[in-house]
Amino acid sequence: MNMEREKIYNNIDEVLNGIPENYKIMEEIIDLEVQKDYFESTKELVIDVNADRLEDLIDQLHQDETLAADRKILLMKLGMIDAVEAFRAIERYNQNPHQELKDWALLALQQSRMVIQSSLMDEQQVFISTGLGGKDNKLRYYLIFPYNEKGKLTLLQSDALLSELKFFMERNNGIMEELEIQNEYASAMVLLPIKAPVLEIIKEVLAECNQLGNYLANDALITNMKKFSHQEIMEFIQQNE
Repeated sequence: MNMEREKIYNNIDEVLNGIPENYKIMEEIIDLEVQKDYFESTKELVIDVNADRLEDLIDQLHQDETLAADRKILLMKLGMIDAVEAFRAIERYNQNPHQELKDWALLALQQSRMVIQSSLMDEQQVFISTGLGGKDNKLRYYLIFPYNEKGKLTLLQSDALLSELKFFMERNNGIMEELEIQNEYASAMVLLPIKAPVLEIIKEVLAECNQLGNYLANDALITNMKKFSHQEIMEFIQQNE
């Protein structure tokens, strides 16, 4: 693993270890660009206490003739209002959202939940959101393991990778979700506690697996941004050859 990428991972670990205990993790997988658009849009949004009556906002949200652009604004405004009725309205919309607004509605629901919890607990809640989401106190990571030599792994090698990933996930209170074996690389999706030393864990996996013939490259990729396509992974591999 090259030094520049390792430095980035270590910096991320420092940030995650500094997070207070009262945090919430966005569980759903939502594109980072959608998340960025949503939260930047909320910064520019102002609620008019006279014009933006709660019952009117809820009524407009559920009207069939409401345009998608207007529905986005309604969801954001409801997400910013400290009222259980606003949360229930967004929750109800999430049960049958318009397809193009599915992720937007999930973000509004999460924001509404955080607003209400912050009010009830009288303290600011920390909201953690990544492209791959998470579960409970765990973040989801996508791992890519390029091979040292081209050609699919042997059954023994692929079984060893699966076994080591499961072992180190369990030892660190993580969860192994999936493993895919390709001709040029293997990829895995895992859940790990937010303060787990991800980089060190993956180094241990590589070290144990490579006792069977040094078949995995040391330049593994760890990300919680998104699940990359085969073409994107191949570009990454070619750039690091």
